[in-house]
Amino acid sequence: GSVFRDKSGLAWVNPYSSEVWEYLMEIAAQAVAVGFDEIQFDYIRFSTDSGMSKVDFGPEAAGRDKEGTITEFTAYAAQALHQLGVPVSADVYGIIIDSELDASIVGQDYYEMAKYLDYISPMVYPSHYGPGNFGLEHPDTMPYETVLEALKKSQMVMDQAAEADGHVSSQAIVRPWLQDFTASYLGEGNYIPYGYNEVQRQIQAVKDAGYDEWMLWSAANRYHFKE
Repeated sequence: GSVFRDKSGLAWVNPYSSEVWEYLMEIAAQAVAVGFDEIQFDYIRFSTDSGMSKVDFGPEAAGRDKEGTITEFTAYAAQALHQLGVPVSADVYGIIIDSELDASIVGQDYYEMAKYLDYISPMVYPSHYGPGNFGLEHPDTMPYETVLEALKKSQMVMDQAAEADGHVSSQAIVRPWLQDFTASYLGEGNYIPYGYNEVQRQIQAVKDAGYDEWMLWSAANRYHFKE
């Protein structure tokens, strides 16, 4: 009978609700009206906090799964915003690229979402991958190798899914988020300080994986990049 809040005390809107979809489009349309030239959704997903199993999503959730619902919203948002003349993009977890389990938990289907978006931005931060991912003992200490392997997975998943569809579907441009912060919370031996060299290694990995665009993330807004 109460509003669900995550461990940070934040309330989440209901992804199944058509009223929520309309509300988000109203906000996006206002952003376009004041001059923003792209609408980027920072996450389109379900909460993964404890207690989610007790959440009542209401009658609109009947017979629908998380991945299908997020894909439906992606298509809905893209159609509405393309009519306003702006490209649409979304951020997704890097781990969902080839993990069906993680994709089902957060509701993000990488390939299906990419059919409707202009840009899709997997967060391939090395710090987000655990020991042993991609055969790397400590991924955060190997920025080039981690980003390269993650984006090679991206290309493989896109190619295989398009082939399974029987044609090359329209796909979003992959524009990954790269790490420009030091993940000291991982503990000694599991991380390295990130600066200009670590950022450049990730950028090179993007290029070597066959992609051209990228974005940097630093919560402190301190960036290590030179033209």
